[in-house]
Amino acid sequence: MIAIIVLGTFGGIKLDEIYPNEYSLFTIICSLLAVGISMYFVVKQVTDFSKKQDKDS
Repeated sequence: MIAIIVLGTFGGIKLDEIYPNEYSLFTIICSLLAVGISMYFVVKQVTDFSKKQDKDS
């Protein structure tokens, strides 16, 4: 989860260096997308784990 967020933030920073703007929009957008993707993976893992636990019971 942390790796995805760090990569997204790093990518946003690099995009802001290449395409400068007033509000660092690429950093903000890429960071938020990375957090969303990370949350998706966490929820998916938890639901898969829960289904496996129910199946084993």
